[in-house]
Amino acid sequence: MLYPELFKSLETARWRMADDVPWSSFDASKLSEEQALTVKMNAITEWSALPATEMFLRDNRDDSDFAAFMSIWFYEEQKHALVLMEYLHRFCPGLAPTEDELHEVRFEFDPAPPLETLMLHFCGELRLTQWYRRASEWHDEPVIKRIYDLLSRDEARHGGAYLKFMKRAIERTGDVARGAFAKIGVLMASSCLLYTSPSPRDGLLSRMPSSA
Repeated sequence: MLYPELFKSLETARWRMADDVPWSSFDASKLSEEQALTVKMNAITEWSALPATEMFLRDNRDDSDFAAFMSIWFYEEQKHALVLMEYLHRFCPGLAPTEDELHEVRFEFDPAPPLETLMLHFCGELRLTQWYRRASEWHDEPVIKRIYDLLSRDEARHGGAYLKFMKRAIERTGDVARGAFAKIGVLMASSCLLYTSPSPRDGLLSRMPSSA
C-alpha cells in the first residue's frame, strides 16, 4: 500500500495557517484590484477539489489504497481554498467568495476511465505547481506571495504522489496503463487542444463568477 508512506511524508511537510502565513506583514499598497480578484478566482477553483474527490471515490471503488490517499489530497486542497478565502476575508472582504459561488462549482463529473483520469490529474498538479510559482512572482504583497509559495510546494508533492500511483499501475497492468497515460500525454501536449464541451455547464470555467 502507498497510503501509509504518503501519509507520513505529507504529514511531515504540512504547514499551518496560523504559524506559517505571515498575516501581520500585509501591505495593502502592494495589492492591486486585479490581483485581489485573481485570489478570489483561485479560491473558487481550489474549492472544486470537492467534486473531483467525489469523482475519484466513485470511479476507484475497487482501489481502497488510492481512496485512502484521497483523504489527504482532499484535506490539503480544501485548505488551499480556505487560506485564500481567509486572505480575502481579512484584507479584501468584498471579494470573499459567497457560499453560492462555492457551491456552484460542485457538479458531477461524467464517469471516466480511472487510469486516464489519474494521468490527467498528475498533469494538472504539475501545471498548478508552476501556476502558483508564477503567481508568487507576479505578486509583490508579501502575505499572498508566501501563500502561493506554500500552495506550489503542496501541488508538487501531490504530483509526486500521483506519480507513485501511476508507477504502481504500470507494474500491475503494463501496457494497458502505458497506453492510457500516453493517450492523455498526447492530448495535453497538443497545441490544438481546445477546452470545449458539448454542454456549457459541465465544466469548471462555465461555473465561475461572471467577473472572471
